[in-house]
Amino acid sequence: MSTTALILGASPLQVPMIRRARELGIRTVVVDMAPRAPGVALADEFLPISTTDVEAVTAAARERGVDGVTTVGTDMPVRSVAAAARALGLTGVSEHTALICTDKGLMAQAFASAGLPHPAFETISAFEELEAAQDRFERPFILKPLDSSGSRGVVQVDPATDLREAFDYAMAPARGGRILIEELLVGPEISCEVLCIDGAAHVVALTDKATTGAPHFVETGHTQPAVLDEGTSAAVHRLIADTTRAMGITDGPAHIEMILTATGPRLVELGARLAGDFVSSHLVPLSTGVDLIGLVLRQACGERISPPRPQALAGAIRFFRTRAGTVTGFSGIERARALPGVQEVIPLVEPGHRVTGLHSSTDRLGLVIARGADHDEAARIGETARELITVEVHP
Repeated sequence: MSTTALILGASPLQVPMIRRARELGIRTVVVDMAPRAPGVALADEFLPISTTDVEAVTAAARERGVDGVTTVGTDMPVRSVAAAARALGLTGVSEHTALICTDKGLMAQAFASAGLPHPAFETISAFEELEAAQDRFERPFILKPLDSSGSRGVVQVDPATDLREAFDYAMAPARGGRILIEELLVGPEISCEVLCIDGAAHVVALTDKATTGAPHFVETGHTQPAVLDEGTSAAVHRLIADTTRAMGITDGPAHIEMILTATGPRLVELGARLAGDFVSSHLVPLSTGVDLIGLVLRQACGERISPPRPQALAGAIRFFRTRAGTVTGFSGIERARALPGVQEVIPLVEPGHRVTGLHSSTDRLGLVIARGADHDEAARIGETARELITVEVHP
């Protein structure tokens, strides 16, 4: 009897998982509300269901008797994944853990309750609450929605920032009408790609992150492996183990973001899922040799997997430079592809796409994936290739 996986999402982020499942001989049932999403054509069966409709997803999993439920690259379906897995007795995180990992307010409270290092915070739903709270937070501080991702609604409040404008910006994508006030942490940012097996957290890769910085901190690049001294590396590994244990992730992936402050690593956010941004699907295999998506699929479907053994390789992702206007095309892509070390160049939008600037991850227009002998060479190749590419726009 064949193995069947229910994969939540058919966007470009989930396409590598759908493809890998087919390569592993796993039948795929894919759910998404977008019938033209690129993963639809790759699915063995497609269901037009919202990935956040917990009852519908659970019913679909039960009706088809799937062996595993999973997703990659997005927080939105994580609650549905957990509920369906629990209902069918499959491998996955608890619904409580899924809730914590998809609500930044509950997440911050859970970090605090567990004694994990994290920024000071408060949750608010009204401008008057922000006015009162600002006296307890030294500017600059951060505002972000509790239930959004990809830097949507994230804004740094500086001494000169209009507080009402910042509040409205953060509240706009907040589906639940609540936002987080957060202490600004200063230092390099890393992400940690982790696979938990029988309660043990196995670190597959540590990623140096590049962002636009204030005010919106949109990610513009990723490089593996992160460059850490011995003491910092040990502290990061301890915090990873403490975090996954405290949050109840015993079997499955975790994506942990940290700031390396002067007093040690401090948590920013935790995802009970694989990283997006082409990190899990492209960068991790390139820089470690680990088939992370394949391992997560097999684990979700009930297979007992062995701990991953990362190799000491290096890779980088660099996103195209964003220009405001209507995209008419790209130049320099073939030159970038011909550069030694470049693995892929992937435009993310078609001509006619309108962009007003780089405010969130959805505003990025394409990316370069590069391999190098080490961190610095991979980063240099990625950046050189990016600079060969011009996004052509008209106002």
